[in-house]
Parts: sequence; structure tokens; C-alpha cells
Amino acid sequence: MQNRIILLCCYIFLSACSSQSPLPTDHYYRLPELTGISPDEQRVSTISVIKFQADGLYKERAIVYSENEVELQQYHYHHWADSPARLLQERLAQTLRMANVSKMVLTTFEGNSELIINGQLKAFERTKNANHDSATISLHLRVDDNLGGLPVLYKEYNQTVGLRDSTIAGLIDAFNTAINSIYHDFYIDLKAVLLK
Repeated sequence: MQNRIILLCCYIFLSACSSQSPLPTDHYYRLPELTGISPDEQRVSTISVIKFQADGLYKERAIVYSENEVELQQYHYHHWADSPARLLQERLAQTLRMANVSKMVLTTFEGNSELIINGQLKAFERTKNANHDSATISLHLRVDDNLGGLPVLYKEYNQTVGLRDSTIAGLIDAFNTAINSIYHDFYIDLKAVLLK
């Protein structure tokens, strides 16, 4: 009799476990293909874009959001294909290559590079509010020449772009627009430094 009760309990337990719905699928996102960069005049021979620095949640691949501008949270099933710092480093290198500002743009440090670009990611999140959601990016960019001394350019770039809709695809598009806008402004500042 006791064996039957144990078997019945096991059957009920296994039936309950098998009726649970499956876990949601993880989704991974990359930035859309970069377009619209016009080739410019080469101004230096080699640029090294060093891996950007990031702290806390911005080191991880999960997409970050905030509903109150104080608490940061992560989506459980929506991730970047790589860390935001790495995505931003690669996008800047790609932008500079397409702009043809240098014969060679590297994503590693080379001692003979004329310019070394470092970045520090300060914000990279979805800001949710009652009126309209937006993608917010804050990025410090520093450019040094290989002679040492003070940076030739150091500036904080901030951009907030509203979402066209509340989907994750709309969020990725807003991030893409914000990143491209920041890099456009940075390129203008870099050209001004190189023309001096």
C-alpha cells in the first residue's frame, strides 16, 4: 500500500512538472549595418581604437533599462551580441575606416599608431517613462597622440533618441541613431584637431 502511495505522489509530481510552459527564448541583437559614411581625406597613417571601459551593468550583454532614472534593471531574455563597450569600439573603428581618415584603423594598441582613442561608457540604457521611451547614451572619448602629454581631444558625448515604437527592434534602431550621431559629432571634433 505504501509503495502505491509513493508511486501516486511521484506520478502527480511528474505530471505537474511536465505541464509547465517552456522558458522564453534568449534573443541577441547587433547594431544595424553602418551606411551613409562618405570617404574623406586621409589625415594620419594609423589609429588605434582601444577597447572601451565600462563599469557595472554596462560590462554585461543584457540590455539595460530604467523606469525611474535611478534604478537600473536588465532584460532577462534580450542581450547584445557582444558587450556594449565592445560594440561601441568596433562601430567607431568601422566609422573611421569608412571615413578613410587613416590608412589603417586598428582595434588593438600598437606603439607606432599616430593616434590612440580610448572611450569610457557612462550610460547605455533604455529610459522608460509614461510619455515616451528613449535610448540614452553617454560616452567619454579621449584621443592621444603617441608623443605623450595631454590628450589632443577629450570630450563627453551625450545623446538621447526617442523610440519609434515600444518594441526591442525600435530600441535597437534608437541606439543605432544615437551612436551614429555621437560618432558624427566626434568625427567633426577630431577633424578640427587634425587640421590645426
